[in-house]
Amino acid sequence: MHLRTSLSRAMTTATTTRRPEAPFAAAVQELAAFLRDGGSKIAVITGAGISTDSGIPDYRGENGTYTLNPEYKPVFYQPFVTSDEARRRYWARSFLGFPPVMTTEPNPSHYALAALQSPLLFEPPTIPASPAVGEHYKPEDEKNRGFISTLITQNVDGLHQKAGAKDTIELHGTLHQIKCMKCGHEQDRSDFQQELAGLNLEWDSVLKSQTITSLYSRMNADGDVELRTPDDQQQQQDHLGQQKKVNALDYRKFVYPTCSCCGSGQYKPSVVFFGENIPVHSKEATNQAILESNGLLVIGTSFSTHSAFRLVKLAKDAGVPIAMVNLGQTRADPLVDYRYDMGCTQLLTAVAQELEISEVPGIIKRK
Repeated sequence: MHLRTSLSRAMTTATTTRRPEAPFAAAVQELAAFLRDGGSKIAVITGAGISTDSGIPDYRGENGTYTLNPEYKPVFYQPFVTSDEARRRYWARSFLGFPPVMTTEPNPSHYALAALQSPLLFEPPTIPASPAVGEHYKPEDEKNRGFISTLITQNVDGLHQKAGAKDTIELHGTLHQIKCMKCGHEQDRSDFQQELAGLNLEWDSVLKSQTITSLYSRMNADGDVELRTPDDQQQQQDHLGQQKKVNALDYRKFVYPTCSCCGSGQYKPSVVFFGENIPVHSKEATNQAILESNGLLVIGTSFSTHSAFRLVKLAKDAGVPIAMVNLGQTRADPLVDYRYDMGCTQLLTAVAQELEISEVPGIIKRK
């Protein structure tokens, strides 16, 4: 049984046998060779760092949630399940934080991975020449086959799928679905947003106005926001010099509906909360992907959660080569064979070009 748990102990520098960091040009060549040598069976694990160039904050980077607010506490599983107040707090925070998630676009890193999985994804369609008599056209040629066999993400933003990635394993679930904890009824989160808006007209009015920033201090990587207290909301409005003041809003008065199917169950986002078990099917699928791979590429994660860190240890124990692209130190540093302490967007797009993949789309939008 594996829980999504945050391991807060300080990371210490470990002595390893890895060679020194490669300069950028050498890193491009080396990582491209790593992908080529994988024989189309490279597994990839991504974390919050890959989505920062889409404007979604990470957790422990320079401007991460825990970096700027060490006292930040997410909503945990048991309080959400057992406490009406905890659910009100979560849905109020999510009501304000989910709209930016809906409109956020993939950045070049997402598109590069999708292209490395399906190299023809962004190329203009072509009509294949007719095969000669007795031959059969084979679309599974080397260029079509790609380099990535499995894409595992810790992110809940859905940006990999939006970029065109196939069969993505969402280790911690997705923000884009909700599920009744009683009967299992599922619903799109975007539809649920409209229901919440209808039940909380004052919150919806503020959400649509220019006074929204007085309600919260920042958006978090999990698609919610850090709500200000009612007193802090009033002070923030005074600080911003808002001429048209709005009433301070208290999450304890936020209203959320029961299940539209069974009538009494409570909806929960289809994400794995801290303190909640990773679904068995996700654990088994990720284990299999690692053990069947010829290499593991890790991107944009410090591995502070055990649910992902165990996969790197599994790869190491199985003798699978590991490459990592991440800004800053991580718990997995002693386990990897190739380490690139640099931003992923520039490196992945350059690697895609080196592997003769057509130019990938996407723009960088940091907040």
